[in-house]
Amino acid sequence: MAEQTRIAVMIDGSYFNRVSNYYKFEHSTGRRVSMTGLLELIRRATADMEDVPAVRARVVAAHYFRGRYTLRDLEDRARSPSFVEESLRNDRVFDQILAASNITSHYTRIDTIADPPKEQGIDVWLALEAFDLAVSDRCDVVALVAGDGDFVPLIKKINAIGKRALVVAWGMKSETGTEVRYSASLAGTAAYFLDMADLINNPRGDDQIDLVDQLFVDN
Repeated sequence: MAEQTRIAVMIDGSYFNRVSNYYKFEHSTGRRVSMTGLLELIRRATADMEDVPAVRARVVAAHYFRGRYTLRDLEDRARSPSFVEESLRNDRVFDQILAASNITSHYTRIDTIADPPKEQGIDVWLALEAFDLAVSDRCDVVALVAGDGDFVPLIKKINAIGKRALVVAWGMKSETGTEVRYSASLAGTAAYFLDMADLINNPRGDDQIDLVDQLFVDN
């Protein structure tokens, strides 16, 4: 029996949020991206790329990284009486989605002194966790849901220790000018690249059609 291919999925939360918002508000789909659907699609795509039966590919770890505003920051930025309550509720609902999908969440405080506000060190944290999983032989493939070229050194390190990096990314632009991009260097450095926009718009065969349908959720 073939060895299992162990997959670690690392999600850049800000990038994922832009993608999900794009499909909800800018795309004819009009739905958000499902976390469980995304993990299943990555698992099946990895099995194809690794040339192993789908049942032998397994997501052994999944991590989500994003900056968050503190309660005080939310209060300072409140645009309406209900803003803070709605923001906290949305955060709690999303945490429940991550937990139900067996995804470990990692948050850092957003730097509100910067103009515009920016995340503090979240990319470094993602890279450290990803490399730790690879170098300690807890996975065979690191699937990186991200588009930032700053992750190229991480991909090179993963390559250097004999593991495989899969970049899962979107490149698309709406009629209103909303754009989601990925670094060509990031895609070119990885062992595998999954062009999600092309897959979603042009699924090939019944299996891909089913996977794309499961990729979205009504909410």
